[in-house]
Amino acid sequence: MTILFTGGGTMGPVTPLIAVLRQMKKKRPDLEFAWAGTPNGPEQNVLEKEEIPFFEIPVAKVPRYPSLRWITWPLDFWRAHLSSKRIIAKIKPSLVVSAGGFTGVPIFKAAWLKEIPCAIHQLDAEPGLANKTVAALCQSVTTSFEYDFLPFKDVRSWQVATPCRFANSIPPTKHDAATFFGLDPERPIVLIVGGGTGAKYLNDGVWKCLGDLLRLTQIIHLTGKGKGRSQYPGRRSQDYVAHEFLDENQMLKAYAAADLVVSRAGMGGIADLVCLEKPAILVPIPNSHQVNNVRRVPFAVVMQGNDFSERLKKQIEYFLKDEGAREELKQKVSTAMPVDDGSALAWVWLKLL
Repeated sequence: MTILFTGGGTMGPVTPLIAVLRQMKKKRPDLEFAWAGTPNGPEQNVLEKEEIPFFEIPVAKVPRYPSLRWITWPLDFWRAHLSSKRIIAKIKPSLVVSAGGFTGVPIFKAAWLKEIPCAIHQLDAEPGLANKTVAALCQSVTTSFEYDFLPFKDVRSWQVATPCRFANSIPPTKHDAATFFGLDPERPIVLIVGGGTGAKYLNDGVWKCLGDLLRLTQIIHLTGKGKGRSQYPGRRSQDYVAHEFLDENQMLKAYAAADLVVSRAGMGGIADLVCLEKPAILVPIPNSHQVNNVRRVPFAVVMQGNDFSERLKKQIEYFLKDEGAREELKQKVSTAMPVDDGSALAWVWLKLL
């Protein structure tokens, strides 16, 4: 039997699914696994290290804003649909699972037509359009948050612990982690990360006040692929280290080195922060599901807008200078939501086989 995972484009829905996949492997060594993702997303290289067969699906995401893609989207979806049918026919999965994202929509449609069981997990507080589209096709719908209403209308759903890749990890000491990045473990360190593909707005805001920040702290900056400045990514100065991407082991070291994290507000990143109990300042993408995420978790928040760079700098300065405030935030974060190594969701999905 083969379980087909689907998701990609960003690492947000990918890293939690990898945690579940690892637990399913442990619980059922007889199973085989495959993954359907995007042609140019960061997930393919990660899954190659997991030794999981990877299949590309053409991107057919509904455009959020007016553009020419509104005209081309039907053709894009048709291509994705045909590709998904070929993947389903080749793999013949016994179960298809996803944690959101439009990569999964054509795969779920193709699987449903073949009467193959499907399951989704809703990571973000606000149900995504992709999951809304396929929820009625699924035998299992789970969520990271509790709701006072059915988030998928007439489809039953229930909360399970949010999977996190670091749940069973033992982080290195700050000394060892800081030394790995060539930084001084005796001085403050701030980790700035805009998600698996980076965040240009956040990057620009940091660079605008970088001189002031480096008078306060050392910085590890995860810029995202292709979203760095030529004078920063890949270049290590005395107090500033920038990388376009960090693998899982490097990311754990970056978290361990950091006294404070500045992050986008996707649930993959939030789960990491809760699991590792890291005090953090979240910068949600405006008019997106991330805004609702920050309303459900007790992190500090800086919204984009006027004087963003200055407001972000002041928040960083406040938490660096007030150890008590950092510790209070850390304590709140540790109880924000249930997080595990993927076992809870693995058991839910294995029962569908």
